[in-house]
Amino acid sequence: MGAARLGGVSETWEQDASAEMPPVFLRPEAELREAAERSPLLDEIRGYVAGSDAVDPLIPRWAEVAGLVRDVDGKHVPVEENATLVDDPLRLWERLYSTIGEAESLPFGLVASISLTLYRSGPVAVPVELLFEALALGQAPDESTPYATSVALDLLERLGALEKGTADPAGLALIAEIAGKPDPSPFVLSLTPIAVWAINRELREAGMSAPVIGEAAEKSLGELSPRLAESGPGIIDAELKAWVRHRSPSGAAAEASEFLRTARLPVERLFALIVLGETGEFGLETAAGVRAEGGLVGAAAAMWLSERGAVDRETITRDEVVLGMADHYAAMHALGAFVHQLADMDDRFDIVDLLTSSGHPDRLQLLNVVGTDHPDPKMAKKARTASYKLRSSGGA
Repeated sequence: MGAARLGGVSETWEQDASAEMPPVFLRPEAELREAAERSPLLDEIRGYVAGSDAVDPLIPRWAEVAGLVRDVDGKHVPVEENATLVDDPLRLWERLYSTIGEAESLPFGLVASISLTLYRSGPVAVPVELLFEALALGQAPDESTPYATSVALDLLERLGALEKGTADPAGLALIAEIAGKPDPSPFVLSLTPIAVWAINRELREAGMSAPVIGEAAEKSLGELSPRLAESGPGIIDAELKAWVRHRSPSGAAAEASEFLRTARLPVERLFALIVLGETGEFGLETAAGVRAEGGLVGAAAAMWLSERGAVDRETITRDEVVLGMADHYAAMHALGAFVHQLADMDDRFDIVDLLTSSGHPDRLQLLNVVGTDHPDPKMAKKARTASYKLRSSGGA
């Protein structure tokens, strides 16, 4: 890795040390090599190093700062000790990526800021409009910053580090609202798999925490859960699948059932149930045993079994339904999804009655969310009233 590039990442990271990098999925090396070979820039760089003329003045500069050529009497000649780089597409791509800021004389740390912003976003594409605003907040006021950012984005896309998409009408309306512009750019950006690999590798070389999906598979569910609770649905699913693959189905089901019984938080019980769902019949048998033990955990297991058609719905008691559903809503709230579920609920469904009668430890917190965010004003008012009565009676 180029020292200047590493410095840019380190500097940017130190300015935001409170943020944590999300776990990322790394593609197999064969796929990354194919992606590197598809970059047109590699052919241009290789051709120039081999002696071909460069139409684009950027190519000679980039080849030089990447250490592929050096100046001898006003002419570029190949650097012998780096000759093997030209034949290794992945190493060559990584070297070019690490020296973008030097090839185009971009502001120090700009490429790192772009990279880390997109890296932290994970699989969620970032609107170009909001990316410019985010980068402006982290830079000293400078009229040249927007232009330099555009140049950096063009180079990253040309190298094959960025994927550009277009927001749908609803997304574009949201971008306009957030940016405060009536006609924002419709484009959204995300990192390509090879860029994710390169950034992850660079962060690790700099001694920073940059987790990879699946590398924590040896940990217990209790150790893994705090990280999962801060992750999106895709990462949760991938991490738990990797966790199960690291064990036999029966072993994974046994560990998950023990964690389910001892879990303190609704989201932890949710993770345990997701794991049981990945273990087939072992999971169903284990969940049935947990249900028979009753209580909050038994209710959560009962609802999970019912959703999978593993038990006759008529055998599910009302207590199991209200307590199990309340626990699921509490888990969704911990993941930031409960408010979205409220918007999709059937108008005839009385969420307030369910929560109030459930006796769930988190029912007051959930009622407060309903009272604030339920789309039906009457249901929201009913939730606020129920919350007040619950607090007044000491039932909270």
